[in-house]
Amino acid sequence: MGALCCCCPPREGDRSDEEPLRPKTKIRVGKRGSAVKAVESDGGLLMSGVGTAIADTVIEQDAAYWEVRILQPGTGCQIGVSYALSGQLLDSQLGDKENSWSVGVGADGTRFASGDVIGIAYGQGDIPNLRFFHNNKIVEEATVLRIRGEGFPAVSICSGAELLWIFDPDHFAFEPPGRHTEVR
Repeated sequence: MGALCCCCPPREGDRSDEEPLRPKTKIRVGKRGSAVKAVESDGGLLMSGVGTAIADTVIEQDAAYWEVRILQPGTGCQIGVSYALSGQLLDSQLGDKENSWSVGVGADGTRFASGDVIGIAYGQGDIPNLRFFHNNKIVEEATVLRIRGEGFPAVSICSGAELLWIFDPDHFAFEPPGRHTEVR
């Protein structure tokens, strides 16, 4: 434990140069379409099926980052940010630009391939608010200037697609841009 105040000296063996411990936030699937499957794995949330899934954690921090690894592209997928969707909207795809904003193709306009990593940088204090990275290269045409209200990490899956939704920085493939950190 160590020195909690100036009058309590650290115990022998305590190291003051260690980073302070902070619990990792466990992000789970909050809502999902009726045909969406989610399985927790060591590296993140393994997503498959058909429809949309929304994380259970609203993004309240100034600069959040997470990644999605494409395991199987299937007939397509959308990755992004959404308001708290419900009902039939969860059985459809993201990206209507009213209730959700997403990317479904790479930086060069090609479809995602197995092994691709999509990074999502969402900053409420930044303009633009939302940026996407395809294998660490920004997807300029998918950038969103402003999103008002509460945004949640979200993914949509089409037939045959498998995604790994990654919120733990120990499993990120790329360094978050600027001051962005994992979702907390």
